[in-house]
Amino acid sequence: MPKKKGQEHIEELVGTLRQWQGIERKAIDSCADIMEKTDNLLIRQIMEIIRNDSVQHHRVQQFIIDSMTKEPVRLTPEELGQVWDEITAHDEVERQTIEIAKKLKEECRFFVQRALLDYLIVDEEKHDQLLQALEDFKKNLYPYG
Repeated sequence: MPKKKGQEHIEELVGTLRQWQGIERKAIDSCADIMEKTDNLLIRQIMEIIRNDSVQHHRVQQFIIDSMTKEPVRLTPEELGQVWDEITAHDEVERQTIEIAKKLKEECRFFVQRALLDYLIVDEEKHDQLLQALEDFKKNLYPYG
């Protein structure tokens, strides 16, 4: 099957992203329904985490759609340079939180708390990964930097 070109390819990607957004909206509603049906704090906490993630996923999907259909993503060396020191400092904070969470998980003997600490570690590592993407963008903006 030949690869799709140009606008046809973008339309297919956008269609798939919109389908995914529909699934995320269902997940948001489902989590809210589950939260309404229980007073259990653990279940409510987990459903709230998932619901908030689904809301954020929907927003990121919309950003991707908009970047392909309205205004392309742009990032200048000046824009990145303006906040690079703060990004670097924030990345260090993220790495510290990962180390703290890993230490806590090692010391924790309780299953539920260890599972939640594991979730936090993965989430903090995700933040570190996003900041690494900015580092990669920087390398592409500055051929020697």
